[in-house]
Amino acid sequence: MKRILYLDAFAGVSGDMFVGALLDVGVDLDAVRHDVASLNLEWFDIRAVRVTRQGLVGTKFDVLDPATGRNVDDVTSHDDGHLHEANQLVQGGHHHHGNVGHQSKPRQHGHRSLGEIRRIIGESSLPPEVAKDAIAVFEIIGRAEAAVHGVGIEEVHFHEVGALDTIVDVVAASSAFRLLHVDEVVCSPIHVGSGIVRCAHGVLPVPAPATLKILQGIPIYSSDVRGELTTPTGAALLKRFCTRFGPLPPLMVEAIGYGAGTKEYSIPNLLRATIGTLVEYQTKG
Repeated sequence: MKRILYLDAFAGVSGDMFVGALLDVGVDLDAVRHDVASLNLEWFDIRAVRVTRQGLVGTKFDVLDPATGRNVDDVTSHDDGHLHEANQLVQGGHHHHGNVGHQSKPRQHGHRSLGEIRRIIGESSLPPEVAKDAIAVFEIIGRAEAAVHGVGIEEVHFHEVGALDTIVDVVAASSAFRLLHVDEVVCSPIHVGSGIVRCAHGVLPVPAPATLKILQGIPIYSSDVRGELTTPTGAALLKRFCTRFGPLPPLMVEAIGYGAGTKEYSIPNLLRATIGTLVEYQTKG
């Protein structure tokens, strides 16, 4: 029986939403933590906490600075911070946490080249398929950024997507996907948001140019919800893992999960994950 993961991006997708959805649908956080720890990056924690978005409960995945208990993402990032604001930690609820770095080091949010990110991932002890997926996601982002800014891919400096939290998000997403053991990933048309967003490049339209470039050839839509619902990292994860985009296929549903974004909107800021076995219809000849 073919096992399908269906992602419903009715509120878009970011890296933390993608990881949160897979954790919520059943992936073990400790197994993801084991993979992420092999990066040998700066000292950090990861956490999964249950939160509510417009009355629906989901899982919020966070990368934390253990010294402060706050998220380590840059406030200027147009990536997984959602609308360029620092993630505010949701207090209360059940959560898991643990130090996954190996030694205390100064936290760094400087620019990283694609070559440096390849080196960090390549020198880790990640399972080969997880490392391959993570590098591929960064290459998707790098190609898009290079195209919209008119530079070579090796000239792209990941000042917005190369920070520690995004490397962890991408590796955690790649790890969680491999741990899920599905045969195919299908995604709905993607809600991208509307309006403008401020980032290191200045004021950009939503979807951000790199996000739109990544999603070229994929069905997207906007609405009256203002904000950056889909980020470059979220778009690149869908580009890497989804085989097709469209309506929910006929499934015998096994599990349902929701990955939460940071902001509150007029719609639930959640990515829904549904796992089920494909129902094959037979017609009489």
